[in-house]
Amino acid sequence: MPEAEPDGWLHPAVEVRASDIAGRGMFATAPIPAHTVVLRLAAAPFGASALASLGSGFPNHACDPNLGWLNELALGAITDVPDGTELVVDYAMSIAEPDWFLRCHCPSYRCRQMVEGGDWRIAQLQQRYDGWWAPHVQRLVDEKQPPVAKGP
Repeated sequence: MPEAEPDGWLHPAVEVRASDIAGRGMFATAPIPAHTVVLRLAAAPFGASALASLGSGFPNHACDPNLGWLNELALGAITDVPDGTELVVDYAMSIAEPDWFLRCHCPSYRCRQMVEGGDWRIAQLQQRYDGWWAPHVQRLVDEKQPPVAKGP
């Protein structure tokens, strides 16, 4: 597991300000290339309550995220992120609690309206977020996958 930093770390090209999605959000103040570490947490946020406790120290949810998990503590850019773009993550990438849900009103055409702790089971999300799930959720996804047939 990566070494935690006492107070976490936020990329210098990110600022927290008012968001149209919810309250306050994190925004790129310069272009951020794909695979760049954007945020490192002081501790791994396992579960919805731990995630909620981060408040504005964590990106808002959206159903078409531009951030994904690089390891237990770090979020990175999935794609190149233009200057001025809000940095968002799909909370289903890190929450697998069966009773958890979030009513979503994100502006994405992919908005699921209701984000649930079992969304990691959705085949389309498994494909879209392949390699970007939080490690504990990635293990669940991997365990659910049928074995791949090998050639002769």
